[in-house]
Amino acid sequence: MNFTSQIRHNPETGKDEKYYRLKESYRNASGNACTRILLNVGFIHGLKPEEIRDISKGLTYKYEHQGEQELWEDQMAVYSDIVREKIEEYWAMMVEQKSLDIIPNAIRESQAKARRRIDVDTLEHTDAREIGAEWLCLQAVRQLRIEGFLRSLGWTEEDVKIAIAHLITRTIYTPSELKSMRIMQENSGICELMGIPEDSLTLRKIYSVADRFLEEKTRIEKYLCHTTDDLFKPTNRIMLFDLTNFYFEGRKENSKKAQFGRSKEKRTDCKLLVLALAINTDGFIRYSDILEGNTADPKSLPDMVDKLIAQNPVGTTPEEKVLVVIDAGISSQENLDLIKAKGYNYLCVSRKALTDYEVKPDARTVIVKDCKEQPIKLQEVHTEGEDYFLKIDSPAKALKEESMNRNFRRHFEDGLTAISSSLTKKSGTKKYEAVLKRIGKLEGRFPSIARYYTIDVEKDDRSGNATSVRWKLQMPEKQVYGTYFLRTNVPNLDEKTTWDYYNLIREIECSNRQLKTDLNLRPIYHRRDERSDGHLFLGLLSYWIVNVIRHQMKKVNEKRKMADPNPKAEYPTPYWTEIVRIMSTQKAVTSEATNTLGEKVEMRICSTPTTKAADIYSMLNYKPMPFRKIKICRTQ
Repeated sequence: MNFTSQIRHNPETGKDEKYYRLKESYRNASGNACTRILLNVGFIHGLKPEEIRDISKGLTYKYEHQGEQELWEDQMAVYSDIVREKIEEYWAMMVEQKSLDIIPNAIRESQAKARRRIDVDTLEHTDAREIGAEWLCLQAVRQLRIEGFLRSLGWTEEDVKIAIAHLITRTIYTPSELKSMRIMQENSGICELMGIPEDSLTLRKIYSVADRFLEEKTRIEKYLCHTTDDLFKPTNRIMLFDLTNFYFEGRKENSKKAQFGRSKEKRTDCKLLVLALAINTDGFIRYSDILEGNTADPKSLPDMVDKLIAQNPVGTTPEEKVLVVIDAGISSQENLDLIKAKGYNYLCVSRKALTDYEVKPDARTVIVKDCKEQPIKLQEVHTEGEDYFLKIDSPAKALKEESMNRNFRRHFEDGLTAISSSLTKKSGTKKYEAVLKRIGKLEGRFPSIARYYTIDVEKDDRSGNATSVRWKLQMPEKQVYGTYFLRTNVPNLDEKTTWDYYNLIREIECSNRQLKTDLNLRPIYHRRDERSDGHLFLGLLSYWIVNVIRHQMKKVNEKRKMADPNPKAEYPTPYWTEIVRIMSTQKAVTSEATNTLGEKVEMRICSTPTTKAADIYSMLNYKPMPFRKIKICRTQ
């Protein structure tokens, strides 16, 4: 310690005198020389410079040996009485003001600063992982409380974590099981979020996830139905039915379910599986089943209705009855009678165009517009029977159907011309049976126009060859385009409401698109039937997560649209692939560097979400970051 002085005005004496401070010098953690004031002594009178110096020496000795017991002679005995008195006086003042801790605190503070000060030349970034979409999906899973439900089924903690990690990976990246394990180990941060050691993942554990989910399919679907009802309070007054199919890559020779059928992707060369779905107007699944690939649309409905009733009991009053919306493929008369007998109402497109109907003189015509602002005319018509029919006239649809009809007719006749021309070519198809086969294939490609053609094929009995192909078109004199009929057994629905209810069928079409395109459920590569079923059900669970996220975003966008003074403002909800793209901008990365103390500093940092990603978190009321920074210091 040492005294420093400064000339100041002493108000007591009215003179300029030396003002003394007691300071201590030290080196901080970075090696820089520093000083701190321990005591403001003030003006000192009656002491010689040598005595002031001795006071600083005595205080230094006491500071350096504080807490130690004197074993031999008193080291302060060499100083005069006035010096010893001042030493004790100033020491007591420093103890009272807690000045003795200033230097240790300053050293510790400098060490803390030095520990945070890194050498940028040693900075490295490693182990970068995707974290945004994973964190979004994990919060949706926890909103549905799926982890707790799986534990209630007797699953171990490790099984639950691996199952949720694989489910989220499947939702985001849509990979195979093998690729899913690689993504979790090398690309995604889901293992970090779930607390799973990456080296504990095995392909057997990943494959078992879909198998175990499939074993609990009924209970899981029932639980998710109840949970989403509690969270979002849907009415479930309207059910949308539809079937879609998924094709296989491979022959699937020993499969009982994989069968050839009518592929909606035109993959007639592949065997199929059929997925039957019933969803509510919010897009949440109320029933699902995986059927054989050759299951026809009308045959699938009876079983669907019975199982749906088991999960969603039918109300006893007309206000509680559920309205089933189906497309023309399922709406056979037998199925409509079945729906009505089970206590449901129905709304569908009539499978046959009405010819014997009348329009009452007082019947009103309602004009609505489609998404392209094109007019559509709605008009109630009457015919025999108890059902009610709504005639739909769409000029845009009429133009489209007329154009399609012309194209079909042209392509069909071009095909017939090619068949006829091959009869005179050297290498052309001439055998009578082969020509008939070619005509049959052509009729199969264009069934809507082929029925209006009469085709005659002449045969040479001696050679067995066809000699000529002639055809004649017999189209109806008046062809009606752009007109179809909606059919329902609910008498009190007006024209606009009927139209709006039927257009809800777009919701299940959107769901099928997400399953096939966004969640990439096609094609199926599995060999065993149970693995194929597990693959599809795992995709359905992924759809639950996606729909929970998109449903909440839709509701927020609807509120924003209502609050916007611009009536033409649009707030579209992005598809899942776009949401994943936005969220993939958020990463987790490990940064390593050396600080000025020579310690190795590791920081696990989660990047701040972008403006669009932050808006998605805000819309869902989710936390924007799983963690900010995890810091680890260790001596090299």
